[in-house]
Amino acid sequence: MLSSLFVFSPGAAVLALTAGAASAAAVLFSEGYFDDRGDRRRFRALTLLFFLSVCGALFSADWLGYLIFLEVSTLALFFLIARKESATAFRYLVVQLAGAAVVLTAVAGTGAGTLPIGPVSGGMGVLLIAGLGVKAALPGLHFWLPEVHGKAPAPVSALLSGVAVKVGVFGIAAALGLRTSNILLAAGTAMALWGVVQALLQYDMKRLLAYHTISQLGYIIAAAGTGSDLGTAAAFYHSAAHGLFKGALFLCAGALEKTYGTRDLARLGGAAKRLPAVFCLFLVSAAAIAGLPGTMGYGSKILVKQAVNGFPLVSLGLLAANAGTVMSFTKMGWYAFSGPEKTLPRTHSSRSVFMSAGIAVPVLFVVLFGIFPGVVPEVLGQPGTGYFSSGKITEGILLLAAGAGCFVLLKEKIASAKSIPDLDVLVDRAAGAFGRILPAIGRLQGGLLREYVLITAGAAICLLFVLF
Repeated sequence: MLSSLFVFSPGAAVLALTAGAASAAAVLFSEGYFDDRGDRRRFRALTLLFFLSVCGALFSADWLGYLIFLEVSTLALFFLIARKESATAFRYLVVQLAGAAVVLTAVAGTGAGTLPIGPVSGGMGVLLIAGLGVKAALPGLHFWLPEVHGKAPAPVSALLSGVAVKVGVFGIAAALGLRTSNILLAAGTAMALWGVVQALLQYDMKRLLAYHTISQLGYIIAAAGTGSDLGTAAAFYHSAAHGLFKGALFLCAGALEKTYGTRDLARLGGAAKRLPAVFCLFLVSAAAIAGLPGTMGYGSKILVKQAVNGFPLVSLGLLAANAGTVMSFTKMGWYAFSGPEKTLPRTHSSRSVFMSAGIAVPVLFVVLFGIFPGVVPEVLGQPGTGYFSSGKITEGILLLAAGAGCFVLLKEKIASAKSIPDLDVLVDRAAGAFGRILPAIGRLQGGLLREYVLITAGAAICLLFVLF
């Protein structure tokens, strides 16, 4: 019975192991992050539900099973967010359920609910990828991510960014199969560039990290969009790497927020002396997202580069995004950890050691697979050599130096630059306008016959004008 419901694949196994490491790290971190014992107990229970449902989705044999488990994981995250940010949690739930409804429509339209997970072609395939695009924050469908990832409690943000969005990517890769998608290649490049531009302008450090989730997802989507075995393996490899180093970075931000009571980089500073362990763990995680040799991000980005090698514009876009990534994390490290303290820390808690231990869990794997970068690709069926060739090492170091140098030179201009409104702002404005319209609509329901007659007559005149 169970064998007909679940199926094993190397890609699913890699992502499930990543989810396990990220979940364990978040639980350990939460022991120092949440003061209330009930909150800690609730977090452990819901994180276990989240992890099991993610594994269920990744190993499901058919699309319907995948969707059911995916939405169970959504509900677990909803309750994790709602404990501290109820309005943000409600927005997250509504958007995710809307995406699930589109996926369900596509599954019902293809009859794929009773068939093994695999490529879906035609209009239903486009609809399926669009629904999963909400989960994976494709361009135009990403409006929910900056707020949700930015406002959720730090250990929940680590699960959202490190794990949840990757389950949507897994579905997109399965639905696409070995077919090149120019749309996904373009979308991935746009995500990588737009995310990094927005991140550079942020001073809320968790919102900065949220935009880097969009940017790094761009690498993954572009790799998957190549429609090759190498591209799929690169997408899963970078998904795993990102799940670990981005989870660690969100936990670093959580430790700073817990210590100083703010996420505003302009109010932080001097944390390297106050939190030396967190500072060291941040440096390793930031080096990984920048693709520095010796970290897991170095190996995963090499595989992505190889996958998109036949698409020059995509390769150039991802290279530019990587330089911007270095600039962003130089900015975060500069403002948060260097110089004097600008905000007095809160009372030190003996439980803060759990936060450092929680961050150390993913960082350990980031270093381990950075030293042995060929292990994960071999599991994914794409063994490679030459990761530590002199050319690749030199490229990684030069890119890091160039990005850091650009930040130092442009620091003042970046600081004075105005933010660029994103879709989340436009959605908020639209929601506000709709909220103002609702009372007006309510007033029309006054029960007076003459009001209904006037409205009906006006509508009839407009209709006649349009028709004739």
